[in-house]
Amino acid sequence: SLSPQRFKTKTVGVPTYRISAMVKNGGNVLDAYGIVNVVSPSGLPMRGIVGIMPDPIMFVAINCKNVKESKAFYEQLGFMEQEYPYARPSKGTGQFEPPQPPKSIYMAPSPSCMGVLLLPSTKKRISQNPVVKSLNLVYTPSESQSGGSGGSGEGDIMTLKDPSGVVTGFIPVDMFEQVEKTTLVPQQDS
Repeated sequence: SLSPQRFKTKTVGVPTYRISAMVKNGGNVLDAYGIVNVVSPSGLPMRGIVGIMPDPIMFVAINCKNVKESKAFYEQLGFMEQEYPYARPSKGTGQFEPPQPPKSIYMAPSPSCMGVLLLPSTKKRISQNPVVKSLNLVYTPSESQSGGSGGSGEGDIMTLKDPSGVVTGFIPVDMFEQVEKTTLVPQQDS
């Protein structure tokens, strides 16, 4: 287990990784054998899986007090139970990618979207990871919502807490696109 916190890991599928580069950039490599468990310099636990199909983010694993209640919460947000995603064609049967954890539920808005992996917690108390403020979902507001953000004014982000206390933020697509433009790294011509 990487962390007793609500956000257990952020799992990414990558075509290749270099442990030396992770260490050089301040990552704390916990272990590595086919997959690498690393804590980012900011404290976010990550799991990298070398696969043939890279995906920026496969899912966010969440420790849940009650998986059934958490599933109902995410269903109200439009998430549906989906097939567990794998980065390798062996689908968790090989030595380098673990199978879906027992009694967990993978949910996403569609089969091609990033989702959440709801994990049953064995701990009575689950603490908040200070690095992760919220799980943010980008949405397209209806025309009836004021200012396009659905809140009381410009720049508002609506939030809810799931049954385990994970804060879920709702960011209007126009606000997301503005932030995305300011954070894009310019492409270098080779």
